[in-house]
Amino acid sequence: MPIINKYQISSIFAAVLLLSACGESTPPDHRAAVTLPLYTEGDADNGAIIYQDACGQCHQLNAGLNKKGPQLIIYGAPAAELEDYTYSDGLKTSGWVWDAQTLDPYIADAEKAMLDSKMLSNPMPDAQERADVIAYLSTLRAAVPITEDDSKQ
Repeated sequence: MPIINKYQISSIFAAVLLLSACGESTPPDHRAAVTLPLYTEGDADNGAIIYQDACGQCHQLNAGLNKKGPQLIIYGAPAAELEDYTYSDGLKTSGWVWDAQTLDPYIADAEKAMLDSKMLSNPMPDAQERADVIAYLSTLRAAVPITEDDSKQ
């Protein structure tokens, strides 16, 4: 009887392949650095509370961590640009940049603002609450992740 059978060899081979890939990780998809100034027409602190209540179930604030909806470090970014999320065709072809002018109607009623919107949230009719959420989103700034190739330059 051989010491190692073909199934054990296959398992060992698979483990070696997996372990050899541990040093290389693909950075999460990210957006370019925000260049727009902060939105000051709302209260960002109150917006953070409203965000948790109204948006936090479906959206994360970390690059590469999507839930039902994409991560929302979006202020100043073109719409539908992350490769690790599947957007509606309407959003992909909208040409929108996420700022107060596009976020306000979308947050107010996504299905009315974008007919084929995938966002199925309840409308947010209160203009001040929307302004607060937009102010909060404008404060979120994410650094571009460092890849292994970037660190060797």
